[in-house]
Amino acid sequence: MGDKKQYSGPRRPPASKEKRPPITHFLCIPLVNAASLPQLESSLAAFKAALPLAPQPPHHGLPSRKPVVERPLIPRGAIRPVGTLHLTLGVMSLPTQQRLEEAIKLLHSLDLASMAREAERSARRSRTTKNKSQSTTSQIDNDTITNPSPFTVSLESLSAIPRARAATVLHAAPVDSSSRLYPFCEILRDKFLEAGFLQAEVKKDKRPEGVPQQQSPQQSAQLSPRQQQQQQQQSDISNRPPAAPKPKLRPLLLHATVVNTIYIKGRQQPAERGLNGKNRRNQYTFDARDILTHYRDYYVDGNRVTPRSDAVVVKTPVVKTSTHESTPQGGSDDEEASAVSSRKEKFPFVWARDFPLDAICICEMGAKKLDLENDPDGMNARLGEKYRVVAERRLDFGSAADA
Repeated sequence: MGDKKQYSGPRRPPASKEKRPPITHFLCIPLVNAASLPQLESSLAAFKAALPLAPQPPHHGLPSRKPVVERPLIPRGAIRPVGTLHLTLGVMSLPTQQRLEEAIKLLHSLDLASMAREAERSARRSRTTKNKSQSTTSQIDNDTITNPSPFTVSLESLSAIPRARAATVLHAAPVDSSSRLYPFCEILRDKFLEAGFLQAEVKKDKRPEGVPQQQSPQQSAQLSPRQQQQQQQQSDISNRPPAAPKPKLRPLLLHATVVNTIYIKGRQQPAERGLNGKNRRNQYTFDARDILTHYRDYYVDGNRVTPRSDAVVVKTPVVKTSTHESTPQGGSDDEEASAVSSRKEKFPFVWARDFPLDAICICEMGAKKLDLENDPDGMNARLGEKYRVVAERRLDFGSAADA
């Protein structure tokens, strides 16, 4: 008989990780209004029509027992309804009515005109630095921009998260010719961070430099008693815990999510299992390289009217993709997708052109399907889904607070 396993006492449960508070709301700038809606509807319809079919698994010369079902590379359920498009500035955990009211109070207390003036100065300084003209820096800092103009942007191009060859998210970027939008959004985000409302997304700190290397017992034994005493004194000083470094925030990624596979029903693929045949909590991925190539250089010239092709042309060799664990936003594309072509100038797809940004909103998490039956003007059918707005400030830079 084999050796009996020795009883080592009760097992200790693994240390549980501290649970993050539930995300209930988010701070955002909506992208859908009277000027942008017709453009976004048309662009999303063209996007759906242009998508290629998913590659079929190889049969290795054997006849298939099941009929081949042609499916789009991106399932329809992953494409976001037009009514949900927005720029997210951060997410919040506001579990009580009091906490929600405090966040709303902060939103209404902000001096948006002053923040816009600060963003304008930041944009001018950035332009000056790029032009390597330091002579006007002091003048720029002393400028008083009395009447900030509203934000007007275009929504362009396409990028992938976490990587192009195994994407879960596709998003478009707001393009602001004045370069004011990004610093304005940073200022707005920081106001809510400093007040403790936003969940901070921080970079992982590397091991701090200057930590003394520990000597082995053999090395310590070769030292004289006096040297060992001196070394111990120095070690006591150097081993004092340094002040905790301030965590570095991740750069703000302004983007409008066009595709997110987390919304696909039954997105776990049975063929992809973890160890011991157990399903992992994974997310559907797809190879987006040809899609990115298509939309990052969409038009034949700078007028950006005539597309090179109405449909995505599949050129990249098929890469077997599987489900992957969810990855936070802010990832990078593969290099082969970034190098769209050898030409220097490219003409990315325009989802919506030159439309105003109307408001800043605090919204509830989770878009709600709109009532299609009680829809006299047909707007619900056009939007599809929408996030519930609990607070709003108009971006007219007029009054200090809006109702």
